[in-house]
Amino acid sequence: MHPFARGKMSDYKMRLLEKQKLRFSYWVPERQFRRYVKKAIRQPGVAGENLLRLLERRLDNMVYRLGFAPSILAARQLIVHGHVTVDGSKVDRPSYCLRAGELVSLKDSSKKMDLVQDAVVRSQARPQVSYVKVNKSKLTGSLTVI
Repeated sequence: MHPFARGKMSDYKMRLLEKQKLRFSYWVPERQFRRYVKKAIRQPGVAGENLLRLLERRLDNMVYRLGFAPSILAARQLIVHGHVTVDGSKVDRPSYCLRAGELVSLKDSSKKMDLVQDAVVRSQARPQVSYVKVNKSKLTGSLTVI
């Protein structure tokens, strides 16, 4: 018998792998992810849905969902380097939690960057999410529902 062929996965291992997939897909450190989980559990409703809602409200995720960056890592870099504004003021924290109606946009000089232009073209092939309203011509967008 092959030494790595071990029957069924334990429940613990399945949960750990799912948690790690979620954490790595949003690029959230372990300690911050634990805080999100605690916050999601405290909110009324289903904790798993609350957790996803909190993660989707992050600024780096919204910049990616709006199509201004080709990946979440590229969105984080745009934010940290000061290319992104929220309601007209510069925000340089990728973990900034957006509220419904806040306008996310890029600075005028940043709209001409090759990275952004390529991302906008590529984002048209990605499926559009229902909770995001985007204006591709002005490179602005907002979160509609929390």
